[in-house]
Amino acid sequence: MELQKSKIYVVPTPIGNLADMTLRSLDVLKNVDVIYCEDTRNTSKLLNYYDIKTPLVSYHKHNEQSRSEEIIDKILLENINCAVVSDAGMPSISDPGQILLEKAIDRDVDIEVLPGASAAITALVRSGFDSLQFAFLGFVPRKNADKNKFYEQIKNATMTTIIYESVHRVEATVEELSEFLGDRKICVLRELTKIHESVMKGTCAEVIEMLKNETVKGEFVIVIDKLIEENEEIDVKEKLTELINDGISKKQAVKIVSDMYGLKKNDVYKESLEL
Repeated sequence: MELQKSKIYVVPTPIGNLADMTLRSLDVLKNVDVIYCEDTRNTSKLLNYYDIKTPLVSYHKHNEQSRSEEIIDKILLENINCAVVSDAGMPSISDPGQILLEKAIDRDVDIEVLPGASAAITALVRSGFDSLQFAFLGFVPRKNADKNKFYEQIKNATMTTIIYESVHRVEATVEELSEFLGDRKICVLRELTKIHESVMKGTCAEVIEMLKNETVKGEFVIVIDKLIEENEEIDVKEKLTELINDGISKKQAVKIVSDMYGLKKNDVYKESLEL
């Protein structure tokens, strides 16, 4: 594969399962002049798995500002190409990359973004919550004032919200969400795409109990159901009909509608009997 010179290739990497690399991503990593990565130790495991020998240079949040200038200078002066990867998922999504891309655009450096794994999108789809509109808010802030504003934003969101949380904070975060969200449903996903992937879905209180019986380790994504305004009327039969007309079974349609709108499954089932 012959790659264009003086170009940055943004390459997503697996979020857990090394077999999730695309053929095109592998071709790029094999053929660029250098790979800039968040942690050379983690990326080395990926390259060794696929027998890729391309040189690695660190590019992380602590050197992102200065390294970005260095990368662009090198591309322009030496006519090289490079790949940018993070430890997992898509660079610049809660990972280094955005500063480099912003500077590259300012200096007219070509950029190509390859499609691939994203923990946020994978979790959203797996949660079963409404995916027509959604917001990704990244990691929960640490300062209490910022955190309260963050939770208020989620509380009032009329679309599904996706956040990331560390293994050391996930239980505390779900407890804090419970104070703001009440009985709103959430879905906590751990170790996505790995052998021990787990999905915990229910109200915050229910998920807190699930976490007590869970091995709390690995990477976590939390998906929060949207706010259903009290004056918002839902035509359950219409929603069920739309899904059934799309080829989804009535049983599955009942589950999707009840999950999507926080309705009791038995009530939705009764509505489905009239179709």
